[in-house]
Amino acid sequence: MRDCRAVKLPSWMRWPGGRASFTVKINFLLFLGLAILLAVGSLAYRSIDVLVDSGRFESDTQSERVKLETVVGAMRHAESLLNKYLSTGDTRDLANFRTARAQCEAAIGDFRAVAGDTDQRRRMDALKLVFAERLELLDRGVQARMEKGLQAAVALVYGADALRLNQRVESLTDEFRLFSNRSLQLRQEETAFSAGTVGFMILWGTAFAVALLAWAMVVIHRHQAGRQAAEHALRASEAQLRLITDAVPAFIGYVDRSGRLQFHNKAIESWLDRGAEAIHGRTLRELFGGETYQSMERGVNEVLAGKAMHFEFALPVAGRRALDVSAQLVPRFEAPGTVSGYYVLATDISALKEVGRLKNEFVATVSHELRTPLTSIRGSLGMLAGGVTGTLPDKSRQLVTIAMENSERLVRLVNDILDSEKLLDSSVEMNIRDIDLGTLVERAIRENEGFAGTHGVRLAFAADVNVPKVSGDSDRLLQVVTNLISNACKFSPQDGEVEVQLHSADGAVELSVSDRGPGVPAELRGRLFERFAQLDSSDSRRRAGTGLGLSISRSIIQRLGGSIGHRAREGGGSTFYFNLPEMPQTGEGK
Repeated sequence: MRDCRAVKLPSWMRWPGGRASFTVKINFLLFLGLAILLAVGSLAYRSIDVLVDSGRFESDTQSERVKLETVVGAMRHAESLLNKYLSTGDTRDLANFRTARAQCEAAIGDFRAVAGDTDQRRRMDALKLVFAERLELLDRGVQARMEKGLQAAVALVYGADALRLNQRVESLTDEFRLFSNRSLQLRQEETAFSAGTVGFMILWGTAFAVALLAWAMVVIHRHQAGRQAAEHALRASEAQLRLITDAVPAFIGYVDRSGRLQFHNKAIESWLDRGAEAIHGRTLRELFGGETYQSMERGVNEVLAGKAMHFEFALPVAGRRALDVSAQLVPRFEAPGTVSGYYVLATDISALKEVGRLKNEFVATVSHELRTPLTSIRGSLGMLAGGVTGTLPDKSRQLVTIAMENSERLVRLVNDILDSEKLLDSSVEMNIRDIDLGTLVERAIRENEGFAGTHGVRLAFAADVNVPKVSGDSDRLLQVVTNLISNACKFSPQDGEVEVQLHSADGAVELSVSDRGPGVPAELRGRLFERFAQLDSSDSRRRAGTGLGLSISRSIIQRLGGSIGHRAREGGGSTFYFNLPEMPQTGEGK
């Protein structure tokens, strides 16, 4: 299969550090190509603007030269008409001269108006003065013709002053023409160079931009091909996952935030005897029914709050016995603190439940059948040890004592097993009433002082003032307190002290029993309250016990709505505790 994990760019196009995503990189390439095209367009527009400006300059220069020639021509025309007048003296020729003279003045004014260069304007001003002097000289020639005759007029018009003015006009006119030609040539060369440079930049800039955009298209195509390959692989993986999940004999599913089933395997179809179309997109309430969903609702609410949940419920199945189902719900976090749905793993544990029930029945039956002969054996051994049949030899009495102690241990084990089984299936009836735990603890301490003494341990009790009463079964609570105290005595060092404390806080009453023993290893703390749980060290095995006391205690406390636990004690040792809800205070002082 083609490797579609990444699309490699050339080294000169790679992002520094390689940390940018493909989208960022390709957007950068497209933006760079677009920027180059915009720059090329701007250069092209600038080149056109330069060409237009150059054309305008050339047009203005040609216009200046044309107007200059117009002025020179008008001046010569006026001079020729003046010569005619001087020759004929005819007033009509004088009128024609004056008309030509006016046209010459107008041409001079128009010629000056189009001048833009400072040097050229200076030359125009100089030409104006020379033309004005020349026109004034012509006017004086007319006046001399009228007053002094032809000879005087000719001498004035064609004398030394006239020659000087004509030379001045020719000199300035030549300068003007030369400067105009040079300026026009320089501008044309500059325009040609600028056009060539811009054309080069436009050509290569366009080529680079097109190449860059073409490469971006290639990269996009390769990326799309990679994505298609990845999608194909994903579909194959999903198909394989579907085959695996369908082969699992447990319900695997995903439920979205709205409570609708968006994924499921074949197991649920078999349980509900429905097709996939009738299951997909339905809510758990619609699939399992309102009554069954009520037993699941608390777990669903907890998992939507972000907490993984495990619980069991019974699932009715049409035409068959209800299934016992163990469900594990795991939240799916879209973002930190935001749950978008949850995963479901539900297993049919009906067979396990049945095996457990048969096992419990067997254990209970065997234990019950053992109780009667064990009680008889213990009684008989007790009578022998008490001398009913006469005084026994020391060795015989020692053997009888050992047999009696072991029979008592067996009786305790059978009683604990029976109590444990009854508490597990909730068959033990509780005699619930208001209880003063302080009084009950004092009684437990009195009854266990002898046991503590045999272990060289002292019992100490401390309680808050006016501890509220709790609701519970006094015999069962006495059993729990006795179990915690006896365990603490067995694990306390010689001449140690077991501290029993009673206090209330936050609406609950807590009883704690602390010792200074070796403590509980960290690897065993998680299963302390399981059935038959015992410390495995050789030292602990010398302390007799059934391994059921803490399990029974937990069952009793949970039946009464409380909690029980363990915590390591600072400085060494352990503290076992349980909490029960306070009885609400009333006017009667309860």
